[in-house]
Amino acid sequence: MKRLLALLIPVMMLVALTEREGCGREITDMAGRRVTISHSVQRVWPAYPPIAYLLYALAPSLSIGWPGPLPASGGKYLHGAPRDLPVVGGWFGQRTPNLEVLAAARPDLALVWDQSLLVNPHMTEILQKLNIPVVAVKLFRMADYPETLVFLGDVLNRGERARTLATYIERTIVEMKAFSGSIQGEKKSVYYAIGPDGLTSDCDHMPFLDEAIELAGGRNAYHCERTDRMMGRKIDLERLLLYDPDVIITQDQTFFSRAFSDLRYKRLRAIKQGRVYMIPGVPFNWLNYPPSFMRALGVRWLAHTLYPELYKGDLPKEIERFFKLFFNVDVGEAEAGEIMRQPKTGR
Repeated sequence: MKRLLALLIPVMMLVALTEREGCGREITDMAGRRVTISHSVQRVWPAYPPIAYLLYALAPSLSIGWPGPLPASGGKYLHGAPRDLPVVGGWFGQRTPNLEVLAAARPDLALVWDQSLLVNPHMTEILQKLNIPVVAVKLFRMADYPETLVFLGDVLNRGERARTLATYIERTIVEMKAFSGSIQGEKKSVYYAIGPDGLTSDCDHMPFLDEAIELAGGRNAYHCERTDRMMGRKIDLERLLLYDPDVIITQDQTFFSRAFSDLRYKRLRAIKQGRVYMIPGVPFNWLNYPPSFMRALGVRWLAHTLYPELYKGDLPKEIERFFKLFFNVDVGEAEAGEIMRQPKTGR
């Protein structure tokens, strides 16, 4: 809580609203830019999925639409009008927003990832022509979320709710650092398999997944040189065999369904020991693609997966607590178990 207060004070100073008569209020966003926004923000366009998910948890009534289609698996846990909002699009992957729909929606501001200002330098100019202020937030690491939530709480007038969510994530980080630090000896190696053949992965310097692996007490099996590339890299089977990870995790159903029957992988320790796991994805992926606040639950699942005898947290109870807090949904112990249950493999 002390650390949260330490975050809150400078953020409150940054967001310190300079009243300009007839011109809204001026804030400093998380990219250090001065932005003038409405006194009372009522309509927000989240330009990236992690921001859209966070806005749903923080202030669902403010969103004007989704940047992309919602995962089919999460429908029952997203309620009310926000779930049925239109897909407006966003600047990520090969997507671009529908500017006509966006202009007609007349949002009070656009929330963007601070890194996107570098990747899409013309984005701000385009949105300014539509009279849409652009506010950048930091969502690179899970450790960014407490500060970001406090910032958004002030911008969107949801301070109390934001601090509640921030406190949960802050507590999770503290608890998981303590768990990771308590592990004696060499930590379990984890390979994140991307794609139907599993031969694409994220490097060990990619913060989205690597931070979660470290907090869960593991180490990323895939080492590569630092680049600006944000997505996974292709590797060959020989390198994967050389890494020989203790555990393989994936969010690709095709790879997961045939990992144990594909003869190419039979020499891998994780295959021999039956330690290939599907990352839970309800209502959004718990660890990666898109990396969101769900990592605050995903790190606990991963710790339980890597060290079932060492991790003493009650995961079903934590799922109940998390879903109630972030989605205002009541799930019982049986349903929590179903949410984290692994699908059948091709074994």
